[in-house]
Amino acid sequence: MLETCPRCSARLGKPLSSGRQVCSACGWSTVVIERSPPPPPTGLPLLLSQIGRLIKRFCQYLGMQLQLLWQSLSARSQQQQPRRNLWESLVTKLKHLEEKIPTADPSKEWLTPEEAFRLLGGNPDNPSSKVSTLDGRRRIGFSAFRRLVNTAEYADFGFQYSSDRHLKNLPYLRRLPRQP
Repeated sequence: MLETCPRCSARLGKPLSSGRQVCSACGWSTVVIERSPPPPPTGLPLLLSQIGRLIKRFCQYLGMQLQLLWQSLSARSQQQQPRRNLWESLVTKLKHLEEKIPTADPSKEWLTPEEAFRLLGGNPDNPSSKVSTLDGRRRIGFSAFRRLVNTAEYADFGFQYSSDRHLKNLPYLRRLPRQP
């Protein structure tokens, strides 16, 4: 502790509570001596602090993994909801298709031109294959057979023609009952 100021040689008063001395004449002051931080722990305290940090990091990692697992499980459950709807829609479609399967007499079922052509003994895949009318006067191939739109023309081949079904893209030919 100094009694006089090194700069102006004035008398110095009592030190401040921080331990610093200040000259009231020129403003000179002593430099505050900073306290050095305590030395880092060694031995057992160092080991315990490192173990504590490891446990903290492990708990954070475990928490993140559990959070990711929860998110994936909730995403899977949300994806399974549409799948259930998908299965239900497939079941509905299959029931609808099952109802479309004809159960009536095959001679009274509606046929496509391809099926009718085959029934007459022709092959729609063979361009040279032809079928003849019931009286045998006319022979035509598949391309001409499917373009017929007159009820009388199909009647010559033994089929009933439905223009309403044809416009709706449904099978539109049906076997006419055989007359004795």
